[in-house]
Amino acid sequence: MKTLLLLAFFVGVTCGEEIKDLPGLDFEPNFKHYSGFFQVSDNHVLHYWFVESQNEPSNDPLIFWFNGGPGCSSLDGLLNEMGPYVANEDGKTLRENEYSWNKMASVVYIESPAGVGYSYATDGNITTNDDLTSLENYEAVKQFFTEFPQFRHHQTFIMGESYGGVYVPTLTARIVDGQKDFPINLKGMALGNGYVNEKLNIDTSVRFAYGHGLIDEKIWNTLERDCCRGCIDSCDLTQVTGHCATLVEDIFQFLWFGGLNPYDLYRDCDPNPSVNSKRMKHMLRGVAPAMAHFDELLKNQTKTSLYQFLKNKSQSQKPLKADVPCLNDTEMLSYMNNPKVRKAIHIPFNLGKWDICSDKVTTTYQKQYTDMTPFIKKIVKNHVRVLLYYGDTDMACNFMMGQQFSDQLGLRRTLKKTPWKYDRQIAGFKTLFDGLSFITIRGAGHMAPQWRAPQMYYAVQQFLNNHPL
Repeated sequence: MKTLLLLAFFVGVTCGEEIKDLPGLDFEPNFKHYSGFFQVSDNHVLHYWFVESQNEPSNDPLIFWFNGGPGCSSLDGLLNEMGPYVANEDGKTLRENEYSWNKMASVVYIESPAGVGYSYATDGNITTNDDLTSLENYEAVKQFFTEFPQFRHHQTFIMGESYGGVYVPTLTARIVDGQKDFPINLKGMALGNGYVNEKLNIDTSVRFAYGHGLIDEKIWNTLERDCCRGCIDSCDLTQVTGHCATLVEDIFQFLWFGGLNPYDLYRDCDPNPSVNSKRMKHMLRGVAPAMAHFDELLKNQTKTSLYQFLKNKSQSQKPLKADVPCLNDTEMLSYMNNPKVRKAIHIPFNLGKWDICSDKVTTTYQKQYTDMTPFIKKIVKNHVRVLLYYGDTDMACNFMMGQQFSDQLGLRRTLKKTPWKYDRQIAGFKTLFDGLSFITIRGAGHMAPQWRAPQMYYAVQQFLNNHPL
């Protein structure tokens, strides 16, 4: 108890404290940055890292950013994707990011939920669900405006990626509902390769694999003939049973464990066998639950549909049997656990080691929503602009899911699929609806802001300014 009280004391002191000297920077920042904590419930405390705009912080838009998992840190966005400084391979230094989003907006990175990164629970209980996460994220947003009242009326945008596809719409809808009691100048929300519909993600993963040359034609024809009554285009692949489930099992096993990079079909996996790749494990538990349990499906009830089996299994969150070490997280781990860095960003000495993803959060997280349709409809209805952007080589949350999801919302289409350009080259394709824009980023995987930085900078800038691509 004494330790918990001491920890709470330190957190209270460091809330909203400016970062004066960040170790390893190879440039002199021309902006203010802060690191601190928000007490979002009796027992949960969320860590945040806030970078002011390099342009005109007194007027520029404000972005709240959330990475996914569930259970992975939003500092991945800061130090790997669109932050003003990104981690070098040595794990000791940071380099300047030419395409940092804080050149056009101030950005708040919130480590959510409690138990992720440097966020914690004073009683050790980090069990959470979609509703509680959105409630506590909303509390963090309100506390931010209390801590930094000068940003209270700035145009505000809620953004995230991956399982942020659940975090962001549920939070944005909560902000919409709370406008009378706590008005926010909410202008938009954006999702990058967002996990917006569980059934669509399963179904389109198989179709994505076939369309990218990963499935034998004989197997595809068998799926169509035996499992889809001769018409695979209108077939729901999440409802297959028996030997059809065996075919789908083989496809999924290859997508996740066959040596390909699920985050980007055309990006190599890191060859280092000892590389830290926690993000991959958490992706499998989060947006692709129970992929290691197909054998159990076949041994037990062959009349159970693939989707129902995965839905049941996602509740148990058993440890995975395999891993694909495609992403190297070691540089961030080294940097964030450097004692000098911890001191610079005001982390209490008795707070535990930072990790990019939390096993405990992911394995205990209770997913409540499998379809973001009601939330997106509410957001659009309340005149909050929505951007869904998808790197088109991502297999974890593929663009076909986002495309079909957008089309099925029932919004009036104002522009059919059309190329958009950056630097006189086709950068992707856009489809516009009333209140919602769906775009692809050509040649980008799951982390589009990291792997197609110039194109994404331009796309987000246009969205913030409410200008067309």
